[in-house]
Amino acid sequence: MVLKRSPARFLLAGLLALSACAAAQASELPGPVVDVQWLHAHAAQVQIVDIRDDVGSLTNDPRFRTVDGRKVVEQVGGYIPDALSVNFWALREKRRIGGKDVDFLLPTAEEFQQVMRASVLQPGKPVVLVPTGDDATSLQEAAFLAWELQLFGEPASDVAILDGGTHAWLAAGYPVDTDAIAPMESGKWSASPPRADMLAHVDQVRAAQRRHAALLDARPLAQFAGLERTPVIPEDGRLQGSRPLPAELLYRAAADGSWHFLTPARYRAVLALDGVRLPARGIVYCNTGQYAAGAWFVVDRILGRHGLREYPGGMNEWLALGLPVKGL
Repeated sequence: MVLKRSPARFLLAGLLALSACAAAQASELPGPVVDVQWLHAHAAQVQIVDIRDDVGSLTNDPRFRTVDGRKVVEQVGGYIPDALSVNFWALREKRRIGGKDVDFLLPTAEEFQQVMRASVLQPGKPVVLVPTGDDATSLQEAAFLAWELQLFGEPASDVAILDGGTHAWLAAGYPVDTDAIAPMESGKWSASPPRADMLAHVDQVRAAQRRHAALLDARPLAQFAGLERTPVIPEDGRLQGSRPLPAELLYRAAADGSWHFLTPARYRAVLALDGVRLPARGIVYCNTGQYAAGAWFVVDRILGRHGLREYPGGMNEWLALGLPVKGL
C-alpha cells in the first residue's frame, strides 16, 4: 500500500529542506579572506578566533578621535562578541639547539593541540581568524595561525582571515566586548601530524641551496639586504641563494586606518614585477615564521598557487645551528 502525503506535508518538507540548505550554505566561508559585513551577518555560523600578541588589550576600551566631523578609530581595544582568544606567543615553543635555548620555534602537534583546546576551538565548524588589523604585522600573525591550523590538519576551506581585523570592525560601527575571556571548558580540536607538503626543515633548505631551487625571503627588503635586523637575529644577512619577496608589497592601509590584504588581481600585477616573480614551487622563510606565513597565505590561499612550503625556523634557527648567511 502506498501512503499519500498531503500538499501541506510536501510544502513543510520542502521548507525544512530549504532551511537546512540555507544553513549549510551560511556556514561555508566565501574564501580565504572575509570582510566585516560578511562576518557580522554570519557570526553565529562560524568560530570567531581573536589572534593578537597583546592579549591585555582584549579588555581595553577602543579609542576614537574625530576627524572632519567623523569618528575615526585611534586604537583598537576589545574583541568581537563571542570570540575565542589565542595568544600569538603561544604558537611557538622553546627548544634546545647547540647547547642554547632557542625561542620562537614550531610547536609539535601535541603542543599546538593543547593551545587550540585551551582556546575552546571545536572541530567541524569554520574558523574566521581576527587580527587587530592596526598594522601589517597583525595580518601576518593571523596568517601564521592559519598556516599552523592547516599544517596540523584543519581543512583550508574552513579557515579564513577577517580583512582589516577588529580595526575595520570598529570602523564599520559594530560593537565589541571588553569582558575578560575566561574559558570554563576545553575544546575538542585534534591535531594531525604536520603536512610534509607545507613544511620545510633545515636539511631540505640546504638541499634547495645545493640545487639552486627557489628560496624566497619574505622579510622587509632592508633585512634581506642586510641593512637592518631585528633584536632576535644576531647577524645581518640572508640565506645564500634566496630571492626577495618583500613584505612591503603584500599589504595596504585602508582609508579607515585598518590594514588589508590586496585583491588577487593586484597581487598578480605586483608579483609580476621584475625581481619578485614567483616560482611555481619553492621554500619561503623569514626570521621566526610570521613574515613567511603572510607570504604563504597570499601565494597559497589568496592566489591559489600551491606548492610553497615554509621553513618556520628561519634565520633564528639557522644561525643557532651555526650555518652561514650571505651579507652585502
